Amino acid sequence: MDAILSYDTIAEAIAHELAAERLNLLETLADRIAERILREPQPLRVFLRIEKLDRGPGALGVEIVRCRADGVTPDGDDTALRPLVVQLTQGAIAAGLATFLDALEGDPRPVILTVGPGAGGCVHAENATAQRRIDLLAIEQNAVAVASLDDRCVVTGTRTELEWAMTQGLICVWAPTKLVLDAVDGPTGTDARSLTGWFAQEMVADEVRWSEDAA
Repeated sequence: MDAILSYDTIAEAIAHELAAERLNLLETLADRIAERILREPQPLRVFLRIEKLDRGPGALGVEIVRCRADGVTPDGDDTALRPLVVQLTQGAIAAGLATFLDALEGDPRPVILTVGPGAGGCVHAENATAQRRIDLLAIEQNAVAVASLDDRCVVTGTRTELEWAMTQGLICVWAPTKLVLDAVDGPTGTDARSLTGWFAQEMVADEVRWSEDAA
């Protein structure tokens, strides 16, 4: 039985990807489910079909085939994309971003930087939902500003962008709006520490370094 892929594993892979975030494309959902299943040691190839049954069988859906050779490795070996997440304070940025990044270059893990809003602060709104978006956008603006300080950095806002940048050896600066607003069970706060902690869990980070460590 240990050599057979459990139905529970397949069901858990589907449930995990459905709960992770809202997706606009069936193709994206199919890719993520197949990738998660291929991380198990047993399967070498996955054929996956998703159909919208309310439109009638076969009327609307997607089919994909993914193989272990496509680049997915089983759990236990798949450590390449377990990043080091570092929360940067404005003080650490002002003290010299290049020097800080130089110290990280010897680390074999992918590096993702998180930041808070810039020194200018945020606009204030009466509506809580609007304020949440404003807070996230203020962080995104600062992320773009920080990334512009060093050519090794790139702003990343989606899982696809993050995974691509990490495999390319680039240092990511996380823009949080897309992942946070799409998350089914996302963080309630928009302060840098809450967002960083939630994001590190989502990315299965190998290590998190907080503001006081990075400053």
